Amino acid sequence: MLYSKLFGRTKHEVPADANSKNAELLTKAGYIDKLAAGIYNYLPLGIRVLQKINQIIREEMNAVGGQEILMPALQPIDIWEQTGRNKTMDEILYRTKGGEKDFVFGPSHEETVTPLVKKFVQSYKDFPLAVYQLQTKFRNEPRAKSGLLRGREFGMKDMYSFHANEKDLDEYYLKVMEAYLNVYSRCGMEAYVIEASGGAFSDKYSHEFSIKTPAGEDIMIFCEKCKFAQNLEIAEGKYDNPSSDEEEKPLKKVEVKRGKSIEENARAHSCEDWRVLKSVVYMVEEMGPIGILIRGDFQLNEEKLTRYFKKRLRPATLEELKKFDLVEGFISPVLADKKPNNKISFIADQSIKNMKNFVTGANEKDVDWANVNIGRDFEVKDFADFVAVTASFNCPKCGHKLSEVKVVEAGNIFKLGTKFSEAFDLKFTDSDGAAKSVVMGCYGIGNTRMVGTIVEASHDEKGIIWPKTVAPYLVHLMHLGNDDEAKAMGEKLYEILQKERIEVLYDDRDCGAGQKLNDADLIGIPLRIVVSKRTLAEQNIEWKERANKEAKNVKISDLVEKIKEFTNI
Repeated sequence: MLYSKLFGRTKHEVPADANSKNAELLTKAGYIDKLAAGIYNYLPLGIRVLQKINQIIREEMNAVGGQEILMPALQPIDIWEQTGRNKTMDEILYRTKGGEKDFVFGPSHEETVTPLVKKFVQSYKDFPLAVYQLQTKFRNEPRAKSGLLRGREFGMKDMYSFHANEKDLDEYYLKVMEAYLNVYSRCGMEAYVIEASGGAFSDKYSHEFSIKTPAGEDIMIFCEKCKFAQNLEIAEGKYDNPSSDEEEKPLKKVEVKRGKSIEENARAHSCEDWRVLKSVVYMVEEMGPIGILIRGDFQLNEEKLTRYFKKRLRPATLEELKKFDLVEGFISPVLADKKPNNKISFIADQSIKNMKNFVTGANEKDVDWANVNIGRDFEVKDFADFVAVTASFNCPKCGHKLSEVKVVEAGNIFKLGTKFSEAFDLKFTDSDGAAKSVVMGCYGIGNTRMVGTIVEASHDEKGIIWPKTVAPYLVHLMHLGNDDEAKAMGEKLYEILQKERIEVLYDDRDCGAGQKLNDADLIGIPLRIVVSKRTLAEQNIEWKERANKEAKNVKISDLVEKIKEFTNI
């Protein structure tokens, strides 16, 4: 490709609304162009990268028996009503009408693929079956940001597998997990497999594939010793129980002027933050207000709460607290008259189960209790893990200190079970003649997101550094200066490389050396070949690998052979 003919050029002004490295560099280098928040045009360079990623994905999905199909992006609303996800995913659905009928633009395709497969399978002999597509998705993302990492319109490879039983799904799930790791490795990235929430797709845990990068919008809880990785949403950790050996002390009412925060509470009572019993009230769908108790130095994890209740929930408003006679900042399971607070039900995080002598409010302004104890002074309906794990916790596997690492989620896989097959009555006849529901799995990789993720993980102060497997071209050729011989040699080498089927972008522009060299660094093609009057004097070219700082001279006569060695991918 001649750079002078390339549609889309470099820009050396940082886009005003580029809030991430991938948005900044891909726009400046001429790979993408923003149409609106979370919506991008892909220019020729960007398309070439995307096509290479897609090919790697196709090869790995085909290797595990996946068959490529293509489903409509526009889906009738009634199939979403059939699964109930028209409500649970309402906030992100783009809706439209066609005549008198309602449609959605698909954020995923479980509702489409399940009735499709129902038309073609009847027997246990039809399984396992896996179909996948590379399709455009639409999600009304309230936080469209970070360039290609969080978009409203984006590309995805979504694969769906169908099985006669859980055992078969489990075996296939592991095969796909390995295939995903192959995809990331071939794209030049190291991925961490992280257990995560199933969200709107599954009641079970899923697995995420995450890439370390300072621009990551997710937090991975990671143990450097045993390499155990967890998503922050569901992470577990070990912690000390500092008051377990104490004797229970007499309950004591304390009149105190203090603020509402844990820190102000602890200062007022001259105690540690962990001794404060924190009470947080949530409004749970169909249940009303529920009090959650946890150590004062810990934070609640709303994802764990949602999984526990299996219902929507949110923090209670000040007006709702007043409605139930609860005093903000002084909410407690023990009232000022020493009686248990029966105005609402309380459940508790496991962190307080064996602790003693808490400080807490009395549900009355400027009145607290000291030496509050579970069992003696109040009861809770249940204990569960609700704590938000941080780097202050220890690994649940080996006990080593955990760390928090910023990551980008690059893909995820779910065990759907029979959730969708039951919704669409997708059954098969088993070997014993019984009709059974099909067991399903789903597997997603955001292919356009991968473009942005690679840039976030592989760049420097000068620009992008593409891995050879996904680079738009393998060689960036240029001549420098106005020397006719250098220009003629550049054109000759361009023809030679094309005949050898070596992917080459030739910068044939009549512009300064600085501009060409800066553009080459910004675009990030793996190998830069420079022809100049100086190099020709020794029958050399300048060879510079984008990932290395040093350049070297290579004989023109050896160039093709050396490029083939370099690009052997």
